[in-house]
Order: sequence, then structure tokens, then C-alpha cells
Amino acid sequence: MKKAEYMVAVGKSGFTSLEEKVSQMLNEGWKPVGGLAFNAGYPYQAMARVVTVSQRPAKQSGYEKQTEEKSGARKKLDAQEAMRLVDELT
Repeated sequence: MKKAEYMVAVGKSGFTSLEEKVSQMLNEGWKPVGGLAFNAGYPYQAMARVVTVSQRPAKQSGYEKQTEEKSGARKKLDAQEAMRLVDELT
């Protein structure tokens, strides 16, 4: 089964840091989506890739979701949620 992943790379210290992050992601199979975006002086680049997974992930119970959110773990976003966040930034 294939799964799409979407992430927005940010250059926290300008273009140099964005170039490093995008180069690293390109080497990991990510591809740029669209052009650069800017907000509050920071450059952003949307990146996406398709990966093969062995099986569908099991659904999390409500308790597991709450525990993950409280622990401060970064939530995986689907493409629609990520694009909404990008739109809010610009």
C-alpha cells in the first residue's frame, strides 16, 4: 500500500538553512510542491513524497490520541490539513 506524506520545510535562519533542509529532504525522496512562500521574513517550501507501507495503520483509541497530544509529540498531518496551515501562514 502506498501513502502520501506532506511537509513544509522552513528556513529559520534564512535561505541558507532552507536550502540545507530542502537538500536533505530531496536526498530522502521528497519533491518540492509549488514555489517558495514567505511569512514574517521566513522562507517556506512545501515538500511531498509517496512511500510504501506494509499495512494500514491501526486506528488509535481516544486515550492514545489524548496521550500523544499531551506528550507534545508532533502530529502527522494529511495533505489537506497541511495546506490549510500553509494558507494560514500566508
